[in-house]
Amino acid sequence: MTEHVSGRDVLRQAKELYQPYRDAVEPTGQRVAIIRFEPAATDPQDWRVRLEASKVSAEQKVKSFEHLGFKADHIVMPPGTTRAQFAETLDRANQDPATRAIIVQFPPPAHLRPLVERMDPAKDIDALLKGRSQYAACATAEGICRVVQPFAQDDPTIAVVGSKGFVGQGVVHTLREQGHRLMELDAGDDLRRVRDADIVVSVTGNPGILGPDHLRPHHRLVVDSGFVPQPDGSVRGDVQRAAYGIPQHLTPVPGGIGPVEMATLMERVVRREVDPAAPSWKVEPRPYLTKEQMAQGASAAPAASVAAAAGRGSTAGQGSAAGQATSATQGAPESRTTSAKQTGSTSQTGPTNQAAGPASQTGSAAQGPPAPGNPVAQAAKLRGAGGAGSGGGTNTAGGPSAGGGPAAPVRPQLPQQPRPPAPGPGR
Repeated sequence: MTEHVSGRDVLRQAKELYQPYRDAVEPTGQRVAIIRFEPAATDPQDWRVRLEASKVSAEQKVKSFEHLGFKADHIVMPPGTTRAQFAETLDRANQDPATRAIIVQFPPPAHLRPLVERMDPAKDIDALLKGRSQYAACATAEGICRVVQPFAQDDPTIAVVGSKGFVGQGVVHTLREQGHRLMELDAGDDLRRVRDADIVVSVTGNPGILGPDHLRPHHRLVVDSGFVPQPDGSVRGDVQRAAYGIPQHLTPVPGGIGPVEMATLMERVVRREVDPAAPSWKVEPRPYLTKEQMAQGASAAPAASVAAAAGRGSTAGQGSAAGQATSATQGAPESRTTSAKQTGSTSQTGPTNQAAGPASQTGSAAQGPPAPGNPVAQAAKLRGAGGAGSGGGTNTAGGPSAGGGPAAPVRPQLPQQPRPPAPGPGR
């Protein structure tokens, strides 16, 4: 059963963290300029859809900044905006000392895009100027990487679909700086390669580009950063609804990465304008099964089925007394009870785990393979029991592991996974 990683929970956490700064900000009259573009009725449908998504994002930014006590100037540039008009709008925001940050909603019309470079780098809160900005990546990319962090403590392979786009480049840069192994995919690449990854991040904005043919139960996390409004008022992401139940964890659309972007922008502006030591929002570690543990669970299921069939054959026609005798030879009642407890949830901390001492922190790796059957259901049991699971939990011996993430699973006998081949040329 797939568990959703809620961006709304992250945004709620950020609002609670930064609400106390409102009293310091509101009297100052500080402002944030949010500039977006309005489509013309004659524009192509796909362009109007993209600008509708931009509108939704801008409105959410207004709410987020106003929650902090900033005045949000929501500036809407009409269809047919000239270069001179856009340049004047940017220059006015640059020169206004009360305007502390400027955001240009993407995408701007092609003929206006070069003018974004006129923005004052000191006011570029969303890394639109790339190397000239004070931030290494846009807020969406940073937020995605922070969502990934609790699931990436054991050197997984992370596939980034849409790696050459604006957000994708920021994700790739940030994850690479953190030392992660990446599989970069873009237009023209075979997206079925994501099957070999442990984590999938999709930032294409192409509705339904990933489906059941791409996602697998061993994917511990799938991040969907797509957001495309539909004529019926719904929103579609990069992941098809038919695949929502496949991975172990998923950021849903809507309610996933969009709110995470807002939380990141709020943190940035508070740290820059009010308190550099303001606390960070976090995604709590969650239990998951590694690819190897999934494979162990799958290989254990046929063996269990054969053993069960053999047991049924040996008792056929022998009556209940003979059947009970056969069961008695397969193990004492105490051992069967212990086994049931261990396979029901590897995260329980009963007497067996207490006796194990530090080994109990290693999740399934310390207790043998997961229970036979559906490994995704096994992961769901781990979550339901509230245990640490394998790699998504907390180091109970010393609190959270270094860096705020979970303790890495101990896998001393597992070989290093080979790096995937380099992707083909993208767009």
